[in-house]
Amino acid sequence: MSLWSERDEPVLRWLEANPPFGGFVSTNQYSSQPDQRLPELTQAQFHRAVLTLHDAGYLSYEAGTPQGGGGVSFTHFLVTGAGKQALGLWPRFDALGSPGELASILEALADNAPTEEEASNFRRAASAVRRAAPTVIRGLAEAGLSAAARHLLGL
Repeated sequence: MSLWSERDEPVLRWLEANPPFGGFVSTNQYSSQPDQRLPELTQAQFHRAVLTLHDAGYLSYEAGTPQGGGGVSFTHFLVTGAGKQALGLWPRFDALGSPGELASILEALADNAPTEEEASNFRRAASAVRRAAPTVIRGLAEAGLSAAARHLLGL
């Protein structure tokens, strides 16, 4: 087991599943008592995970305000897109040039397609993507995203 799997990932998963009310999170940097959010961690471990996840770009917040007894309050707290990517909840856009990554996304779209015809089209596309070279996929993805951006911007 690693520090990621024992401490940081569970904290990130908990924060994603339980968005803080009003964007406010309170931790205690010194307490060795179990944290009420994740009782397998101490309050100090939860606090250190929050700091580590922020340093990694997985959390965003305003600087913590120290309080008496080791308490620290964070405001404007949220799990970032990078944090969601680390949890596998968002696609890694930098990996869309990888045939395997893009094919997996297309297969997931097929599983949720409204009609069997659309599902079949997504599966055929996934199969074709798996056979394509990464440079071809990257070029197609860039062209498609560029065209979509131009359309949305009215260019």
